[in-house]
Amino acid sequence: MKKAVCACLLIVVAALCVSAAPNASADESRVSFFVEPVLLKGLGGTAYDLSVDNGGGQSGLSRLEFPMASLEAGVSTGLSIEKNGKRAWLFEASIAHSTFAWPARMNDYDWFGLTGFPSIPWSYTYSNDTTVSWRASAGVAWTVSVFGPLSVSLYATYHYQNAHHVENSLTGWQYAFDTNGNPTAVGWISDSTTDVLEYTLTAHEPGLGLMADIQALPGVSFELSACFTPVYVSDRDDHKLRSKLSTASGWGAGAYADLRATFQLARQPHHLQPYIALEGELIYYSVSTTQTQYWYGNLDVPYGGPGQGTTYSGIGHVITSTQYQIGLRFGLAF
Repeated sequence: MKKAVCACLLIVVAALCVSAAPNASADESRVSFFVEPVLLKGLGGTAYDLSVDNGGGQSGLSRLEFPMASLEAGVSTGLSIEKNGKRAWLFEASIAHSTFAWPARMNDYDWFGLTGFPSIPWSYTYSNDTTVSWRASAGVAWTVSVFGPLSVSLYATYHYQNAHHVENSLTGWQYAFDTNGNPTAVGWISDSTTDVLEYTLTAHEPGLGLMADIQALPGVSFELSACFTPVYVSDRDDHKLRSKLSTASGWGAGAYADLRATFQLARQPHHLQPYIALEGELIYYSVSTTQTQYWYGNLDVPYGGPGQGTTYSGIGHVITSTQYQIGLRFGLAF
């Protein structure tokens, strides 16, 4: 699946290059290619919120927060078409994969809700998180205005992300309750070996916006791109502690922004131009949908849950992601 997505991205970029390249004579236009090994450090994360109506104005509320802290390595490639010394078109595609586990923590909160009153917390636990992530993207920019050293472009992009989280420890507290549902004591939890859950998130984010590029100094340029992004998300939570599988999918909306500073190094023979680029990236989206829960075993029964084969659907499910990426690129243009 991942290889097919990457191949499709490269094909799309190549097709756009062929169809969109301007018909200009050799003395008016120049085509340059670039390749960039990339290192990306993630910050922020993704959370999902559940709400279950228990009737009588009572509800159950839950929130799980998954970190996006991976260190990813990848490659970006593409081409630019310059006309009369100014960039007219930019085409690029990239792919990255998490390189090794980065220490991070998943947080799990639970509350009782009662209409007209503040929610009452009854459980908080955290788990050590291990994340394996993939991301791929493609982008096209078309310069529409030039004001001296400043160029403004229309920008279209597509981002794909897949993140698989594994939680294999459990620390925290929960209230114990009597048969009437009244809290009787606080139970402390500390288990470094338990299989808690596995959570997989997949996001597709097409975007449309603007890109601004300014040549601040000789050999130094800054590029800012910002897009509105409709987003389609699907997620899967295999809650091993409860032998419960939860799935959801739906459309939402978000935003994408990227700020990049590029520093050109000494030009090499054969028109090779090395450079270094620093960047900061923001991905945000929110999706409101419903979740379906299926119990494939009976581990939840001692905790008051239903038995094997039970399915609940229509559970309120809101996915919110705020991710930051700090990147370092080593580029070569030719």
